[in-house]
Amino acid sequence: MTAAALHPAAPRQGWAVFALGFRPFYLAGAAFAFLILPLWLAVYGGHLALPLSDPLAWHGHEMLFGFGAAIIAGFLLTAVRNWTGHDTPTGTPLALLMLLWLAGRLAMLVLPGWPGALVDLAFLPALAVALAPPIFLMRVRKASQRPWLPLVVLSLLTIANLLHHAGALGFWAEGIVFSRHLALGVVAILISVIAARIVPSFTMSGAGVFIPAALRRDRIALIVLVLAVALDVAAVLWTLPPLLLVAANAAAALLHASRLQQWQSWSARRVPLLAILHIAYLWLPLAFALRATSAWSDMVTRAMADHALGVGAMAGLMLAMMTRSALGHTGRPLKAGPVELGIYAAITLAALLRFCALAHPALQWPLLLAAGIAWEAAFGLFLLRYLPILLRPRIDRKPG
Repeated sequence: MTAAALHPAAPRQGWAVFALGFRPFYLAGAAFAFLILPLWLAVYGGHLALPLSDPLAWHGHEMLFGFGAAIIAGFLLTAVRNWTGHDTPTGTPLALLMLLWLAGRLAMLVLPGWPGALVDLAFLPALAVALAPPIFLMRVRKASQRPWLPLVVLSLLTIANLLHHAGALGFWAEGIVFSRHLALGVVAILISVIAARIVPSFTMSGAGVFIPAALRRDRIALIVLVLAVALDVAAVLWTLPPLLLVAANAAAALLHASRLQQWQSWSARRVPLLAILHIAYLWLPLAFALRATSAWSDMVTRAMADHALGVGAMAGLMLAMMTRSALGHTGRPLKAGPVELGIYAAITLAALLRFCALAHPALQWPLLLAAGIAWEAAFGLFLLRYLPILLRPRIDRKPG
């Protein structure tokens, strides 16, 4: 019996913000993304002083472990329910998870030292504990058939977060850099795995094309990506041959770019809900191509690759999934309107402008502001459109 069959239909009236994990975490993540960027730009421009020992490290941490973790939580709480057929936290337990995430965001601003670190570190393990029961209750013939990905991802992100705090508290000089490399690598791998599951199937159903399975090709692409990530993390600790880093990152870029051809991206151009998935995924091979170039030449910086991955691939694909799943899981047609088009255009523009700001130091500040405005437009439009949708019950009276 599926999770949806375990409960009676929900009434139309009232609030449903804690009916399923995607609702509060998509809203909180989008609101946080909308609020934190102007705050960061004010700090970066010298217009605001916050009690932060390292504002740049705080910015990177909160984009990954604040905004990113919230959207990942919303996605996993919803996906694990669908994958296993067992309920994930709703109601009060879900609200407590939400409060724990929020406490971490406040702690990073106002609680220095160990107290703030402990509060912030609590969320990801708590989320893993919340997701473990439905995964273990799932009936499978072999242990390998269980969807272990959520627990692996959350474990690695917890380690990355712990290393960030170890660096921030002075226990390990390389902790912050190591943490960022590891967390971005985990995000890249998660994007690769999830995209392989959803993009071909959504494209076939939405664009009316046939995409043959390419399991071996996908497996090789994932292995090479994991290798590139592992070498990138190892390079924080040891000096590796530049040619090795170039080869691994270039191979990852080529293999993942070839996926877009395999997935017939051109056929998705007239369906915005599909097109944004392909456009956002394109930033993944671009990021690894930039990593390959930065390992060989000073003309491209590591920051360019990180922002291509963080803004273009991560934020772009998250907004693509947030809009799609919010529509689908609230009983609405899977069709993008003018607001969704604005969201997709704005986040893509934000990624392009952020890259240009790094590529043209003389114009960095105006380009940063322009990228910030585009970012604000993307998440502001999301909140404007989806706040009432995510607060209210499904229009088809189903639970969730």
